[in-house]
Formats: sequence, C-alpha cells, structure tokens
Amino acid sequence: MGDLPFIALIVRNKMNFFLILKFYLLFSCAVIAEDFVYGLDDIPVFKEMKYVENSNVLFDKIDGRFVSSEMVGNYSIKDIRKFYMSVLPNLGWEEVDENLFQRDKEYLEIKFQSSDAFSKIKFSIYPK
Repeated sequence: MGDLPFIALIVRNKMNFFLILKFYLLFSCAVIAEDFVYGLDDIPVFKEMKYVENSNVLFDKIDGRFVSSEMVGNYSIKDIRKFYMSVLPNLGWEEVDENLFQRDKEYLEIKFQSSDAFSKIKFSIYPK
C-alpha cells in the first residue's frame, strides 16, 4: 500500500508530460502552417518574407484555378530564386522556362521585383 502514492506520482508526471507534448505539437503545427505562401498551401515561404496584405486573388473555374499571391522581404533576388529553383522540383513542379513551372494541369509563374529597400515576389498559378 505504501507504493500507491509513488505510482500515482508517476502516472501524474506522465500525464503532465503528454499534455505538454500535445500542446507543443499543436503549437508547432500552427507555426509550420504559416510557413507557406498565403493561398498556395504547398509553396514554402523563403526565410521570413511577409505576405503583402490583400494581394491574394483566387478564382476557381471549371478548367482550373487562378491563384495569385505576393510576398516581400529584405533578401536578394538571387538567393530567393536559388531557393525556389531547388525546392519546387521536390514538390513536383517541373521547370519549363525561366521562372515558369508546371505540375499536373497547372503552371506556376514566379515574378521577381527588387528595389533598394526590399524584394517582391509574385506567385501565380493558372491552368495549362
């Protein structure tokens, strides 16, 4: 009978551990979800670039979807382009021209703009 409080203590500690683990996993999943371009659930964000407010456009049509979203950040176009040229093929996007990719029945076009203060990227997805 003297072991009961010890066992209860172990169970309580394990329950606390699992509750903390569950909270951590839920929180980390929410953070991961923010690491994709707004409106494009499978295109990752380069470093800490930020979404341009109200830049997202989405049209679903019978022949496909039209999606557009913009991001800005203080990074070089060269580094941003290098990142997307290496990541997108791993996500099933095949490069067909400079800054133009295709996957299934869609094209992904990436446009880059640069100024002294920041770089801007515009992602557009449209049907073939």
